[in-house]
Amino acid sequence: MKVLVIMGSLRKKNTYETIKKIENYHKQYSNCEYEYLFLKDQNLKLCTGCHNCITKGEDLCPLKDDRDLIINKIEESDGIILASPTFSMNVTWIMKNFLDRLSYIMHRPKFFKQKFMLLTVSGSIRGGKDTIRSLSFGAFGGKIISRLIILNSPGMNENKRNKQENLLKKEVLKFSKNMEKKISLNPSFGFMMWFCAFKSMSIVYKNECIADYNFYKDKNYFFDTKLTALQNFLLKIFTGFFTLLVKKGLV
Repeated sequence: MKVLVIMGSLRKKNTYETIKKIENYHKQYSNCEYEYLFLKDQNLKLCTGCHNCITKGEDLCPLKDDRDLIINKIEESDGIILASPTFSMNVTWIMKNFLDRLSYIMHRPKFFKQKFMLLTVSGSIRGGKDTIRSLSFGAFGGKIISRLIILNSPGMNENKRNKQENLLKKEVLKFSKNMEKKISLNPSFGFMMWFCAFKSMSIVYKNECIADYNFYKDKNYFFDTKLTALQNFLLKIFTGFFTLLVKKGLV
């Protein structure tokens, strides 16, 4: 099993040290290989918000850099750990830029074969929750196994630090066990609603969002899979329902 760590920290300190603990624990539970991708060292230019990737297609992004190389690394991995310390109640700027540069995948998701762990090291539980919420957008279709907030502040006593260590071990074990399981490609209700919502918008805004329209027009679901009669019925009904809502400007 191959795990890709996408590191949104600017230094090798608290978040990196926590990831190294995760790696060590994980290797006690199963045979796995870890690769580290430090966003600060990548040629990933700052998103300008032109929306070309969303409306016209990712190939028309004016920024030519290592974006697709990073995407290839994700697709070649079994598990992904998205890690960022909490800065000002959210992810770091380099992690936010990574999420922005791949935001078109939220419209046209692809990481259905990958399993994700989301990690932040935070001084407060509130800031940690906000950071994890932002990181969750980076799964882009993948299955999120663990959302892990590790608190780290000077005021923590030994008892609290031990609780954090036990939490870390528990979440790594859960991640390890799920990594060993064959991933289910049977559509969940949530993913079916995601599909219906974006397909309906692609129908209504086909002239404005040609990339989405071309992606969805011949699809019954995000990828080829055997759907039950009930799933086909629900997809058809909810696509029609969402299309009506979009046309009326209600969503």
